[in-house]
Amino acid sequence: MDAAEQQKLQQKHIRNQRKQIDNLRGRVERLEQLLEHCIADPQLKWLYANRSERMDPTLPIFDVGRAEFHLDRYRFAADRVAGMLVADIACGTGYGSELLKLQGGAKGVTGVDICQEAIHYASKKHSADSVDFLCASGDATGFDTGAFDAITSFETIEHVDDDEKLLAEFARILKPGGLLICSTPNQWPLEIAPHHVRVYDRNSFARVLEKDFESIEMFNQNSGTDFQFNRQQDRGIIATNAQNHELAECFLAVAKRK
Repeated sequence: MDAAEQQKLQQKHIRNQRKQIDNLRGRVERLEQLLEHCIADPQLKWLYANRSERMDPTLPIFDVGRAEFHLDRYRFAADRVAGMLVADIACGTGYGSELLKLQGGAKGVTGVDICQEAIHYASKKHSADSVDFLCASGDATGFDTGAFDAITSFETIEHVDDDEKLLAEFARILKPGGLLICSTPNQWPLEIAPHHVRVYDRNSFARVLEKDFESIEMFNQNSGTDFQFNRQQDRGIIATNAQNHELAECFLAVAKRK
């Protein structure tokens, strides 16, 4: 190996070290912010302990790129639910339910999640006028038939054993022609997602929706982060087409109940 090649390797090593230091610095800063919050609110210890599955992107303890990725899909939905009664299924910590009401102008929002701790957190942190939270399974909500104008359900369908049963329940509690806005990752291997039970691409996602829903519009969502399955795309939500669907990090679907 000549001197020029050695210099290139050394420069690459230095760049990698700098990147690792920057990442470590960011983690330390978020831990310091978490500590400040936990001093005032011990409940956030639960959130941090469950951070691999639970997020509240309104707090400064999560990676900014991932936080905005979660918020972006609720902002996308908020543009479509003004004046509607909305069920936010698998609402998690409830930040999105609150956003749909306060930013989207929904008439009312009911956040539903199977995790009692998440509902307890949501009720404390993100309740608002006409925003309620309920602990229930997404495929057996207990709501009246035709109770809602719209449903949002993000990153849910890949977690459940029976995706058709989940979507049938969505269709049941929606009014005829009611709106479903949902999302799922695009071809993330199960090895990197321990809480997922199946993998979707554009075609399989569309097929499972088609039984109960129509007028399906598909969108690519990308975080713009260095996450491998962002596939080096800019942050944003754009219409899916034959040329770009392989590049989506996640798919967002907007559909109407048949």
